[in-house]
Amino acid sequence: MVRLGISVRGGDRRAEELALARRLGYDAAEISMDGTGLIFGGRLHADMLRDALSAFGRHDFWYSVHSPSSLDLRDRANREVQLALARSTLTFTRDLGGRVLVIHFERQSSDPRDEAAFTEAMLRLSDEAGDLLLGVENIEVERIEPVIECVARINRPNVAMTLDVGHAYLAAAHFGFDFLEAIGRARPLVRHIHVNDNFGRYDPLRLENFTLYRTQTPADTFPLGKGDLHLPVGWAAIPFDRVCAALGGYEGTLVHEYRAHLFLPYAEAAYAAARRLAETIEQPAAPHTRP
Repeated sequence: MVRLGISVRGGDRRAEELALARRLGYDAAEISMDGTGLIFGGRLHADMLRDALSAFGRHDFWYSVHSPSSLDLRDRANREVQLALARSTLTFTRDLGGRVLVIHFERQSSDPRDEAAFTEAMLRLSDEAGDLLLGVENIEVERIEPVIECVARINRPNVAMTLDVGHAYLAAAHFGFDFLEAIGRARPLVRHIHVNDNFGRYDPLRLENFTLYRTQTPADTFPLGKGDLHLPVGWAAIPFDRVCAALGGYEGTLVHEYRAHLFLPYAEAAYAAARRLAETIEQPAAPHTRP
């Protein structure tokens, strides 16, 4: 079975976001820790946490959590606060009753000490996570292969891959690898999926200056179709029919990680497109399409 979810920011407008998700028919919700604003200096704010958990607890969604964009498990210079941030995010996920915590792989370092720091941190989190799944997500700044290798090396039952299809499409265009072949290789490790749409036009600013990259608005990026646009599925160029063939027979959660607040008049249509995708992807792959 494929469970269909939607990404929510989870801050001041969480009641509206969750009500919309429920009205549309989503089964799951993935909460952005960046959107909640619950963590200060690596620590959860107790009063804000209590209020947030109360609000989320009013809904019976299957929850997953997306870790903060500032989390960097390779950051050896700020090791203690990074680990505190990771543990606080894990604590929130557990208190929420969440089933998956998504952690960005980001860019592989040329320094083996950085990679060792990432692996060690993931092993620590795995020890503390219990049956909560840690989903290592591929990002467009790196190829998919290092993410596959990392998850296989960790080799823990509660550590899997979160496949972000949009990131994979951009990375394939930038680094020159076969998009669908890479998805096929990742398939055995994938237990959580993010879908949204883009045009496969890599924005070099993502690697050159991430801080400046994040200041861009849709007015800067949408007209030229550049970068990680987080459009509703079917709005751009990703060949989702072929993606479904590569992932056929998938069981798990499919999160429609698009900027829903920008497309409210089209929310019903976006849900319908994502639901069709979920129904297609759970069908067994034809023999000639299996990786």
